[in-house]
Amino acid sequence: MSKRLHRFMFLVCLAVPCISLQIGCVPNNRPSIGASEDLEEAATANLNLGVGYLRQGKWELAREKLEKSISQNPRVATAHDAIALVYENLGEFDQAEKHYSRALKLEPDNAAAQNSYGVFLCRRLKRAQDAQKYFRAAADNPRYPTPEAALTNAGVCMLEVPELTAAERYFREALERNPRYPQALFQMTELSFANGEYLQARAFLARSEAVTAAAPSLLWLGIQIEEQLGDERRADDYKLRLKDRFPTSEEARKLVELERNER
Repeated sequence: MSKRLHRFMFLVCLAVPCISLQIGCVPNNRPSIGASEDLEEAATANLNLGVGYLRQGKWELAREKLEKSISQNPRVATAHDAIALVYENLGEFDQAEKHYSRALKLEPDNAAAQNSYGVFLCRRLKRAQDAQKYFRAAADNPRYPTPEAALTNAGVCMLEVPELTAAERYFREALERNPRYPQALFQMTELSFANGEYLQARAFLARSEAVTAAAPSLLWLGIQIEEQLGDERRADDYKLRLKDRFPTSEEARKLVELERNER
């Protein structure tokens, strides 16, 4: 079986806080609240709409609403962070970087924005070393609820360099913060397998299975690990689960082809 490392998807997308949006009829005789407050209210409404479209993957609609929100109130970091992700998905990387940077200028300690920017720098611009400081800043921010996510992203980024020792260090630190974090466990399973540490890979796989539902990639890895360890019974169990639960997956297709070629 191939020991090539699987490039796991970056784990954390944009963390956009939920902003309360109240819609209703406003009587014409209400007291005047001033142009600036009207603009802020409109900016919040458009931000909510833009984030809603973003979550649905409707990038052009999201861009329209978020651009309007920023024009109405350019000092909301969340709006810049959100539109940066939109531009990133539209392939407009210069615009994306401009808005990621602007979000962090407005809120230098925004850990979610730091993590998002780190992912962008590594995944899109291949600037792994620059990305590390943003992942580290997010992970070390005491107000960030998921430092293990930023650390795992940093490890995935190091796999792309590749700097496997640095990647492992990040994954282990992520598991120190949260021993049950599925993505870090999966990465350590793959990394252990790639390094030929099959018993360690089996142990990490067992921990992964204890905290997350089996996925085709996890079962496929289990097959490879058990075949390397010579445990055909366990390997057959993973094969059966893969074919029964995920018969249309790419991993199941590869397994069927391998079994056909071995006959």
